[in-house]
Amino acid sequence: MGKYSSRNTPPLPKIHREVHPVMRGIGCIMMVIVPILSYGVSVIAVNNFPIPLPRELVSGIVFPNWMKVLNGLNPILFYIESQPLMPAYVLFTVLISIFLFTIMAILYGFIYKTFGPSQYGPTDAPPIRKKVKKYTR
Repeated sequence: MGKYSSRNTPPLPKIHREVHPVMRGIGCIMMVIVPILSYGVSVIAVNNFPIPLPRELVSGIVFPNWMKVLNGLNPILFYIESQPLMPAYVLFTVLISIFLFTIMAILYGFIYKTFGPSQYGPTDAPPIRKKVKKYTR
């Protein structure tokens, strides 16, 4: 036994490293809701876009013949080919999803910084603030 230690040390608290189940559920729901919401917004945005869209985005998607041989995919491929603005919808959906996920990440960072735990643990101390003198010879 050392000079400065004692046998009667309190037990260390358990550190929970798992994500709370409610937060996992919210994250899962957001991963489903944000793309669906962004697709709906992209349909409205493409149909009411004030600037004419490029021809490549308005022309539609044409699949090669070897994909049409697969009988299980025929209804899906036919639906996608029947949508003339599908490339524009997909592009706008991706852009709006990236924008919404970025906004959510920034808001989460602000909320966590405001209401989250202290950046210093029980054994940490804040850095010492010393005024440094300018060195001259």
